[in-house]
Amino acid sequence: MIVRTLMLLCLFVSGIVSAETLESGRVYTGPQKLGVPSLGASMMLPARWNAQLSGERGPLILQSPDGSGRILAEANASVLGSPLQMLPEQMTYYGLQLFSPSQPSALRTSLLYRLYRVEGPGPFTRALVYVVLGPQGRAIVLYGFFTPEGYDGMRQTMISVGDSIGFTPLRALPAHMEGIYQRITGGHFVFYQNSGTFTERREVWLCRSGEALLRGVYTVANETSRHTLLRRGEWHLEDEHLQLNFGDGSSERYDIRLENNTLYFGGAQTFRLPNHTCD
Repeated sequence: MIVRTLMLLCLFVSGIVSAETLESGRVYTGPQKLGVPSLGASMMLPARWNAQLSGERGPLILQSPDGSGRILAEANASVLGSPLQMLPEQMTYYGLQLFSPSQPSALRTSLLYRLYRVEGPGPFTRALVYVVLGPQGRAIVLYGFFTPEGYDGMRQTMISVGDSIGFTPLRALPAHMEGIYQRITGGHFVFYQNSGTFTERREVWLCRSGEALLRGVYTVANETSRHTLLRRGEWHLEDEHLQLNFGDGSSERYDIRLENNTLYFGGAQTFRLPNHTCD
């Protein structure tokens, strides 16, 4: 009861105190509210827990005071369709094999979770995976690792962290880009990019949820060969550009404009095609 009261107090304080923008490589100690640009959100770091961003884009790693529990937080940028696809029966996560004999559950419509058994290196044998759904199809996934005796504490901590998450409002688009946004959202497009010696084909699906699927021909090995790759991520408009961010931390950016009722991606003319992949 005391632990739960302290957690609720932390959440109350988090609503008053402005979030400190998290910097890569720096270690933070709770309780404090952190703004995490790579997640597009802010969250409350529980008392005595440490937090550190791995690399520039994450994951954000939260470590319990005694080292008995660890939470990794990532923005979802790899799944199209139902949020339940983020909670599969089995998955591989950073070299760990996760298996679940139970079904996904929901604390409410915006907070889903599933309990897993963990196999792999390290001391943790259980995992709780929470999906926190936000506006405009955004989501943050919390991967909590622990030993069986730490279940109750980890569950309460993850609920508290999930409750504290606030999604950063997306920047409003200029008036002339609103029309382009309406034109491309939910669409399927094909266009071509000039890459030195070669012309490379791009095919992109821009889901209404904000998720994206890109199939492209890419020049590799000093322009001696080309490969077709399929990449999943998220999309948004930024100034005069279409920004695609992928789950591996990479990104692509294309100039975008509407001229004489014709769309151009990266200077190449494109047309909207039927989208049977999403939306």
